[in-house]
Amino acid sequence: MSEVTVKRPEKLWNRSYIFLLFVNTLNSFAFYMITTILSKYLTGIGIEISLAGVIVGLFSLTSLVCRPICGFLSDRMNNMFLMKLSNVLMAIGLIGFVITDNEVLIILFRVINGVGFAINGTSQISLATRYIPDDKMGEGIGYIGLSMVLGSAVAPGLGLAISDMIGMKGTFMTAAAMTAAAFITLFTFHDRTYQPGKKTSGKIRFTDIISIKALPFTLVGGAYYFINGMIASYLVLFTDELGIKNVSLYYTVCAVVLFVIRPFSGKLMDKKGIRVTVIPGLIVTGASMFILGRSSTLLMLLVTGVLRSLGQGAAQPSLQAGCINVAGRENSGVATSTYYLGGDIFQGISPMIGGFIVARIAGIAGYRAIFDLCGVWMFLILIFFIWTTRKKILGQSAYAGLQKGAENG
Repeated sequence: MSEVTVKRPEKLWNRSYIFLLFVNTLNSFAFYMITTILSKYLTGIGIEISLAGVIVGLFSLTSLVCRPICGFLSDRMNNMFLMKLSNVLMAIGLIGFVITDNEVLIILFRVINGVGFAINGTSQISLATRYIPDDKMGEGIGYIGLSMVLGSAVAPGLGLAISDMIGMKGTFMTAAAMTAAAFITLFTFHDRTYQPGKKTSGKIRFTDIISIKALPFTLVGGAYYFINGMIASYLVLFTDELGIKNVSLYYTVCAVVLFVIRPFSGKLMDKKGIRVTVIPGLIVTGASMFILGRSSTLLMLLVTGVLRSLGQGAAQPSLQAGCINVAGRENSGVATSTYYLGGDIFQGISPMIGGFIVARIAGIAGYRAIFDLCGVWMFLILIFFIWTTRKKILGQSAYAGLQKGAENG
């Protein structure tokens, strides 16, 4: 089936885009509400702690395996159908935790939930590109990411509060109700213009599941996921060594800064080009990691959180939008899945590397070493980014699209 020409909206805040943000926020809350209670719930129903850890980790593994397939489907199928399917799968997975305590079935429902989340993450970006004006891609992608930031900041506490009031099963059912509400909301969309943009041949090529053009930006974006994985795994242990209390404030500060900076960074990229946001973002983030390793008080820790989030909030929306720009909107699905796949890989390997270092360098010095490694890695990525965004590397048309307005800045 040939691609249908679609007139892009002139304004970002159109009805369909707003509804899609609402759907994404519901799904984000449904995901993060159960992250804080899942391990405790599993051990509470009699599952051994080691197996509970495996079940929790299955979500990321399932997502990693599904990403390339999801990108392929998003570029060849109706994304509205995929979004509806993903919400059904996520709801089934969540309800499954409530209706059984059988270990095999629990694993099955965890995998189903992971598949649904993977499909949702890719298809929603591919769908969103239809409702974002051509000159506001960075801003539009930034707001979609913002709903995930809001979920990560608010939903864990909400999940704990609900579990205290009506029990953990009540939290799972509430999360399932949110995915159901998202499913119903999708039926309010009235866009009938979408058709698959590509004919499906009998063969699946490598470029159908991995976007070669998006790989440079995926590598740069992966550096941020590398840092996220390292901090999530070792920050608390590091602060325990130092005797710093109230570390949870660090995550709150990071979420607030990300919430504030992301919309502005997207607008800046749309007006001035990708380098204007990513280069300062990499520099600030790299510097924050060197400072983090030498922090000795809660105040210093919070300062590094502000710096890291400023850099991350500036760069990440631009990099994701850059993947779509260089790959083309008709390939937004595979471009998005490539970006997320890189994030899954880097966030997965960083705790392994960190554990290897800490096991060989005892005490505070070991944690300082892994944070310094993150800083060095960011500055190496900075050099790589500057090199790959030269005109002769990206090509004239891609460079022009990414650098729109830079000459007038």
